[in-house]
Amino acid sequence: MRPAFAPLVAAGFVVAIHSGAAADTLGLRRGIVPDALNATTDETPAPRRPPADDPYAALGIRAGGFILYPSLTIGAGFTTNASNGAGGPPSGFGTLAPELDIRSDWDRNAATLTLRGSYEKFLNAAAPDQPTGSAEGTARIDFADQWSADLAAGATYEEQSLSDPNFPTGADRPPGVIGLTSSAALNGDFGRVSFTLRGSADRAVYENATSGSSVIDQGDRTNTLYAARLRVGYEVTASLTPFVEGEVSRRAYDRLVDLEGVERSGTGLALRAGIALDRDPLLKGEISVGTTHENFDDPSLAPLQALTFDGSLVWAPTRLTTVTFDGTTALSPSTDPASSGSVLYDASVDVAYAWRQNVTVDWTGGVETERFQGTGEVDNTYRTGLAATWKINRSLQLTAGYVHAWLNSTDPTLPYQSDTVKAELRVQR
Repeated sequence: MRPAFAPLVAAGFVVAIHSGAAADTLGLRRGIVPDALNATTDETPAPRRPPADDPYAALGIRAGGFILYPSLTIGAGFTTNASNGAGGPPSGFGTLAPELDIRSDWDRNAATLTLRGSYEKFLNAAAPDQPTGSAEGTARIDFADQWSADLAAGATYEEQSLSDPNFPTGADRPPGVIGLTSSAALNGDFGRVSFTLRGSADRAVYENATSGSSVIDQGDRTNTLYAARLRVGYEVTASLTPFVEGEVSRRAYDRLVDLEGVERSGTGLALRAGIALDRDPLLKGEISVGTTHENFDDPSLAPLQALTFDGSLVWAPTRLTTVTFDGTTALSPSTDPASSGSVLYDASVDVAYAWRQNVTVDWTGGVETERFQGTGEVDNTYRTGLAATWKINRSLQLTAGYVHAWLNSTDPTLPYQSDTVKAELRVQR
């Protein structure tokens, strides 16, 4: 598992508040979020009407000006490599994943709160149990004259993967990583020119590990990433908006010097140019290319720099087929005194086919490439899978799938392969 702040640095995508699909461990779509309930002049809430485009979508529970979407996913499966690492043992496993999605139903402004948790347990202690949890809140404030503000805050908990290059040597079990995120953005338009000014602070807290009765100190890894970003776009047509954006950042570690005597705090700069497309339902999303650079306070650390490729596109070539492309670039810190860190590229594609109105078949594929500065190590992780979701009714969904993953590395001790089959039952309201 990569450090919690790496994907936070790469995140630049805008997620619509009133629509979307719940994520799951097999990467399958869960269905369309229902439309807002019809308003009424009477104080009694309007009756919930089935969404015309998806009769299998959850209706939710109305609570004043909000709609609650609770769900619980129960799963079981088998994997040939429980630890996702070299020499990992095979094992069966079970998962439990509750979720509560709360969405506002207002004429103006919007707010959401999403709470998720999961617990994966392997049989015969083949690998450590994997608990995760997250809470994320968002708010949109609508001003006059096409101005708005977006606010977001969240917290995550996960445990380091045994295949993490920075995993503490000799640890009895994976230590936890706590992520705390916050951001505020101001959006505005001047005729055809649009801009977004965004500030964020993302904190990663690393728990200490233990080896027998000894404590492995990881406090020197705890850090906060501060960033400010300005994006300017020009609407050429209603569906095409080229843009440029610049970002400055500062990564500050709680400890000035780490356990190896290295000052890892640093300052970053990124420039990107891209295109935002909105030809819904045919094609929607954005893509960008650019460059990113990070200098470190310690002169012994060489700068990290890379070309960046980021974006997310949803293409619907037919009414029954949806293709989703995603790509991110991130700079990830290291604990190795010989390395400044790594450049991480992650790209994926998902092809979903609606075989029936309530049956969807998904093929997924992806590749992750990580290059470590200073050591020459290059890790390539590949993944591909096939799965199907059957929406039995508005309350029940059944998912089954298969995923194959493998790692190739210049370090001969790291390569591995894994095959995983899994079935899940989702109960939702």
